[in-house]
Amino acid sequence: MVLDIRGRISEHPVATFFVVAYVLSWTAWSPLVFAEWWVTWSPLILVDDLQTMVFIMLGGFGPLVAAALVTWAIGDSVREWAGQLLRWNVSLRYWAFALLFPAVAVVTASAIHIIVFDGRFDPESMSTLVLYPVLFLQVFLVGGGNEELGWRGFALPRLQRSYSAAVASLLIGVCWFAWHLPLFLISGSSQAGVPVYYYGLAVVALSVVFTWLYNETGGSVLLPMVLHASVNTGGILYLAGGGAALQTELPNALYAVVFLLAALAIVAAYGPERLSDVEVSTRPSESQR
Repeated sequence: MVLDIRGRISEHPVATFFVVAYVLSWTAWSPLVFAEWWVTWSPLILVDDLQTMVFIMLGGFGPLVAAALVTWAIGDSVREWAGQLLRWNVSLRYWAFALLFPAVAVVTASAIHIIVFDGRFDPESMSTLVLYPVLFLQVFLVGGGNEELGWRGFALPRLQRSYSAAVASLLIGVCWFAWHLPLFLISGSSQAGVPVYYYGLAVVALSVVFTWLYNETGGSVLLPMVLHASVNTGGILYLAGGGAALQTELPNALYAVVFLLAALAIVAAYGPERLSDVEVSTRPSESQR
């Protein structure tokens, strides 16, 4: 029986990964959704800010745990999979990109908002910049960066064996976006109040950028973790109202369009097949099926 289950998982490791990631994360978030929509169910009410944060963060580990379980179930090396975190010795330009690209994107979007759409620069919103290092570290560890061993460390290399890098990016991007959907229903989440369609566009576009970075660094998950943390933290740099502005229509649209243009530039520059100048042989080994 166990061998039969493992055999079925081995036949569809990526699909199994996505299903398990959704089940784990959505199970963790479901009490918060119930608390929002069925408040009369008093035993399920978890509206305390700290409890909300804890449950949201626990759900964020779904992709990581799912990837670890499926890697183990199909008999691949968990150590080799996790070892992608240790690939830090890459060109400094990739470190600079992972750290600075989101900041450039959000400043560009906010500058367009101010110059073209008569937005107002809000110097008071910049006071939160002092929190950037702390927020970045928190997001890197438990607020987004922890997802990357799943999306990029597990799903991406496997999908790229069957599809072009661009198609693999789109598949992951759509699944990555859909995975976030319950968070739009939870007060206190980063997604609460954010226009869903622009968020989806941004996530799918960013998936292309993440693929480029993963492939260019020879399969490093550490750099996508840094990029993920930079993206999630970068909203506080929005010059026309800070991170709170990104919960409104126009700023969110501008932010998404900047990411979309970056994704299109990568496809145009590197081609959809690999989204990278790095040879396929430098990517994760075939033992990571």
